[in-house]
Amino acid sequence: MTSSSPDILLTGATGFLGGYLARGLAEHFRGAERRCRVLIRESSDLTALGDLPEGWETTTGDLNDPESLLDALNGIDTIIHAAALVSFQPEDRERMQFINGEGTANLVNMALEAGTRRLIHLSSVAVLNRRSGGPVVTPADRWPEEKPNSSYAESKFAAEREVWRGQAEGLSVAALYPSTILGAGNFKGHNTPALWRMAASGRNIYPDGSAGFVAVEDVVDATLFALDRDIDGDRFLLNAANLSWKEVQRMIAESIGAKAPTYRMPAWQSAMLWPLEGLRAKLVGKRPLITRETHHNVQSSFKYDGSAYVEASGRAYRDIDEVINKVGRLYRRLKSAEPTAPPPTIS
Repeated sequence: MTSSSPDILLTGATGFLGGYLARGLAEHFRGAERRCRVLIRESSDLTALGDLPEGWETTTGDLNDPESLLDALNGIDTIIHAAALVSFQPEDRERMQFINGEGTANLVNMALEAGTRRLIHLSSVAVLNRRSGGPVVTPADRWPEEKPNSSYAESKFAAEREVWRGQAEGLSVAALYPSTILGAGNFKGHNTPALWRMAASGRNIYPDGSAGFVAVEDVVDATLFALDRDIDGDRFLLNAANLSWKEVQRMIAESIGAKAPTYRMPAWQSAMLWPLEGLRAKLVGKRPLITRETHHNVQSSFKYDGSAYVEASGRAYRDIDEVINKVGRLYRRLKSAEPTAPPPTIS
């Protein structure tokens, strides 16, 4: 292998997590021989990706175009699969199944066809056996006994089945299960950076639920750990802290000097609200701010045990309070900057 021949394929690099993975891989392999090929679509916005390091490549393809995947996998030893559509809108259900489920099936099939050796899959705690108010979830809680509570979870579970089917057919596989990922990003978008925008808007409502949280940098570190460790069957649940949404929204508000929300919205109230919001959105021709699935997501109470990764890697998780404050400082700096600061560059 020469320095000009990438042996790692990264999917989803133009997304929130994928962009961090691209920068993490670039730093990890600085001065080394390993290079990455980045799968992009023709419609991909590459602004946030920045300039790729010397020897890296982009290749145009799509998870739902098997021939393009076969071309992208030429010479590839390892896939890091971070591409996924995340949505809690009911109209996106079939599209998520198409991209997350069928797309992963295509990637696995073409990896086997191309002779690719290894797949590292960025999954989600949403695919594990969890129950609101139930016991703490560990990696041993592998297959859900109840139907997943969102279309996104269903689509990621479909992807999960395809990944382990690939292992049965000869792929070496590792899977990572992050809880709610926190980090800086597109504050105007729909990923978790939008939580800071919502706090700045003065939103005064918090739900009853609780969830697990982990820094995006820890997810990157865990991916690099799995890559270097190179053990077939590795599975790590990634979770730094279990917190109520009330606590998290308070911490986010304080990180930007905003007022913490004080109005508690119980589950019965949001259960009444989401149908009305759906009707309002239909009348004005916009997507609803609250759906049945977002209601279930923020009103559910889940707890996760991410200690197995700490024991295996010897690395402690970043403190969530510090992570939130760091993102808050960046949010304030960008809001006060004129013009808007450019995106970070991969180098």
